[in-house]
Order: sequence, then structure tokens, then C-alpha cells
Amino acid sequence: MDRKVFRDGFLKSKIDEYKYGTISAEEFCHAMKDLKKYPLLLIDRNLDRITNEMIPEICSSYLESKEPDKDRKLKFWIGLKDFAALLRGDQTFTEEREEYYRTGRERRDPIEYTDQYLSIEPEMERLVRAETGEGGWLGFCHTYWSVKKRVLKEHFGIDWKSIDDRFPGLLID
Repeated sequence: MDRKVFRDGFLKSKIDEYKYGTISAEEFCHAMKDLKKYPLLLIDRNLDRITNEMIPEICSSYLESKEPDKDRKLKFWIGLKDFAALLRGDQTFTEEREEYYRTGRERRDPIEYTDQYLSIEPEMERLVRAETGEGGWLGFCHTYWSVKKRVLKEHFGIDWKSIDDRFPGLLID
């Protein structure tokens, strides 16, 4: 098996396990120690950066921080969102968020850039996925957005707007 694919898949699966509540932040960090055992056959700057720089930094910050638990968890979650974006070949969430605050250019509902939203996002994802399942079928995004909107309002008092709400008439599937 191509070790790049293994490392990429392993990292994505661990991010999802944390996001959906299967593992804790501590368990994620422990699992990441094993990631370096699988050297890359192909040079991949994003995977190399994540594996050798970002993961050790975010895990040591989480595990060793004396900050309140809420702040530690928020920083950890933003770090995982950055990892996932890099694995997709996208701009990191942190860069996107900074760009939004600097320019007003939004790629999502602006509420999603706030610490209030980010601090509940993993829990919200767990609640939404408990109702919707994993999806992957045509039109799933509309089901996901509908449940997400309701969960955010009912459980967290957050008014969230989907892309359908923000851009009526835009056809998305």
C-alpha cells in the first residue's frame, strides 16, 4: 500500500473519529505518535507539514496547556480543521477566517467563523450525523443543512444560514 495514501487516510479517519465523538483529543494525540512510523514514499509537503510540525504543536499545546478546558478544546478543534483543509489541498481554516475578518469575503455563513460556533461545532456535528447518517447520496447536502439548521437553533440558540438560505435560486446538489 502506498504509505502516502495510508498516512492521509489514517489522519482523515482520526479527525473524523474526534469530530464524531468516537475518540477524545488525548486519544487523537496518542494515535498521532504512531503516524511517524510510516515514512512517506512520495514527498507531500502538506502531509509532511501536518505530521512533523502541526500535529506535534497542536497536541503538545493541548496536552500541556494550563488554559481553561474550553480554550484548549477550541484551539485543538481549529487545528484539526486546518489539517483537514490541507489534506483536501485547500487554504487552512485559520487563513480563511483571517481573510474573512480582513476583507469580509465569506465562504460560509459568517457565524461559522466565531469562537461561539467553533466551540460547539464538534458536538453539533455529532448531533446532526446521529440523525442524518454519513450521507454520500445525491441531495444529502439539503438534508444535512436542514438538520444542522434545526440542531443549531434548538440546542445552541444559533441562527445559521445554509448556502440555500444565503443564495436563493442557486442550484446545488
